[in-house]
Amino acid sequence: MNRLISSTVISFLSIFSFGQSALIKQLDPLEFNQQIASGQGTLLDVRTPSEFSNGHIKDAGQLNYYAFDFKQRFLMLPKDQPVYLYCNTGYRSQKAAEILTKNGYTQVFNLQYGIMAWNLKDQPVIVEPDAKPDGVDKIEPDEFAAFIDNHSLTLVDYYAPWCAPCRQMISVIDSLGEDYRDQVSVIKVNADASSKLVKEQRISGVPYFVFYRNGEIIFTHSGLISREKLGEVLSSAL
Repeated sequence: MNRLISSTVISFLSIFSFGQSALIKQLDPLEFNQQIASGQGTLLDVRTPSEFSNGHIKDAGQLNYYAFDFKQRFLMLPKDQPVYLYCNTGYRSQKAAEILTKNGYTQVFNLQYGIMAWNLKDQPVIVEPDAKPDGVDKIEPDEFAAFIDNHSLTLVDYYAPWCAPCRQMISVIDSLGEDYRDQVSVIKVNADASSKLVKEQRISGVPYFVFYRNGEIIFTHSGLISREKLGEVLSSAL
């Protein structure tokens, strides 16, 4: 009996969660731009102040998703107007959008794949005069091309400092880099700092891994991946 009740509760929660997500309208960059051009509603960037300063959509407000009072301030938005949300990859803005729909908001729009997709479509951004670009693990396209052309095997780890899954992968990449240091070269690319390269390679999300042999791609993976799986890929290429 208890097992039946538990199954029913789980099924209900799954349906409820799906229903909330279905209320969120996912827009590609061109659709998003068209919608916000009307000037109606609220356009909100839910990234950190530093990310915002280094490139945001015109007329966007900013509210840090990671701030302790985010939800309290976020729910002060009027419910009778559209809310347009974005972040770097669409993950934080999706989570923020779910907060709104769970609290009775019905006009919620999310920029699918975030400002990384926006940049790929050459949509304009505003860079603040006092912006301080992140220079850690910044790689320009010509440096990148020269590196992979001059190394037989290269594993590229695209990450962002704010990305929790990227942080989870740090120990995996570092340990594999140590295990294969005489056979495989590892490059860490800060996607925020290396915007030209990211756009050229059409990277729309992090973490993202690319394995090259003599300059040719032989493996790609988006998102978390186990050490065992990535190790198998590296071993099979040797």
